[in-house]
Amino acid sequence: MGFYFTVHLILGALAGSSGSIMSKISTYPSQYPRWMWSPWATYGTALSGFCALAAIPTTFVEWGFLWTLATLGELALGAALVVILPLSIRFLLVAIGPIISVVIIGALWGFWRI
Repeated sequence: MGFYFTVHLILGALAGSSGSIMSKISTYPSQYPRWMWSPWATYGTALSGFCALAAIPTTFVEWGFLWTLATLGELALGAALVVILPLSIRFLLVAIGPIISVVIIGALWGFWRI
């Protein structure tokens, strides 16, 4: 179960980082790099959030209600832990988040193994 804890924690961190940065970008635009205004950041944020939310019904279908509650906790823990990271690391998470999220959700859905 360590694999599932790790990937749910990562999904929560990617979604939390994307959400927190994109919610503040219009408030303090001078503190963010120019690429954050691109469609990659906007659509990537949506994709990271979708993949994190898709992990919840995936867990419910595969393992049931109690493991779904654990998944919710792991996603929330990942989103909460990301705030202690420096802003530059969180920018990196937003940049590579969509790719990592798709790889992880593909593994959870059984398309491939990681």
